[in-house]
Amino acid sequence: MIKHIDIGKVKLAYTSEGEGSDILLLHGFPSNIFFWNDIKNDLIKSFRVTVVEQRGYPLSSIKNAQTTDFNIENLTIDIETLIEKLNLTNNLIVVGHDWGTIVAWSLVSRGKVKVSKLISICGGTEFPPSKVYKNLNYESGLHYISSFQNPKRSNDLISNNLNLFFRSAYRITPKLTHKEIDLSMENLFIAKKNNLNVHKVKIESLVKHFYGGLEQAIAWYSNIDLNIDLSAMWRRYIEIPVVFLFGENDAAVQLNKKMIQRLKLSGKNIKVKEVKNADHWLPITHKERVLDEIIGR
Repeated sequence: MIKHIDIGKVKLAYTSEGEGSDILLLHGFPSNIFFWNDIKNDLIKSFRVTVVEQRGYPLSSIKNAQTTDFNIENLTIDIETLIEKLNLTNNLIVVGHDWGTIVAWSLVSRGKVKVSKLISICGGTEFPPSKVYKNLNYESGLHYISSFQNPKRSNDLISNNLNLFFRSAYRITPKLTHKEIDLSMENLFIAKKNNLNVHKVKIESLVKHFYGGLEQAIAWYSNIDLNIDLSAMWRRYIEIPVVFLFGENDAAVQLNKKMIQRLKLSGKNIKVKEVKNADHWLPITHKERVLDEIIGR
């Protein structure tokens, strides 16, 4: 059953099921509290599993929101407060996917709550500054993160056809080089495509869930420059075990030697792993591999 917990400006939606040591699951973009269902249903046999719908997503939206409401400090304080109020203190493992990894990394870096292990899936520690994306132009337009600096305009364009947006977002990505990928918002999420192969997700359920649009979820991206400044106040060398798990064909995050080295230097016990013939949606396509990393089996 979905409950809500009052955290200042937002009433955060969550579920908490099972008994045992604690696992907290954080979704990314464009997902929701139901993204983890298959993995959660396995884990609750042996663990207490808490799943959150994060700030700005439909079940945890904010009235009269400002863009800065979705900066990394506010997002992290939400989770810190949730952990404290629900007493998630039994050997807590935090698992994040996509944007959920950024929040999870901030949570561990700030050190306000005790975490025993972090599993970061298809994500990293923080986004580069927005100027990096401004220099990336494609045939169809600017890099989607540049477009997302204007959440209202981006949402208006995407909301014209939410079915197409989610089918595009959850499409199966073949093995391509970054030079072959058009990462513009227009190409990724808006352009109509024939014979689009989509992962096994309930597209109509996502359309219904996000019927009010994605403006607040997109606003997370509008804070990436502010987030760099905020994160600098608590950025530190991480002592706990961390696993970064990536798909070989992930269009959003393509591993390279420089990135692997940077990630490994961010902590004492960092492992970077790549899953062959996989893309951005590992919790959907490689559930058993994700479960293996979470529970160490």
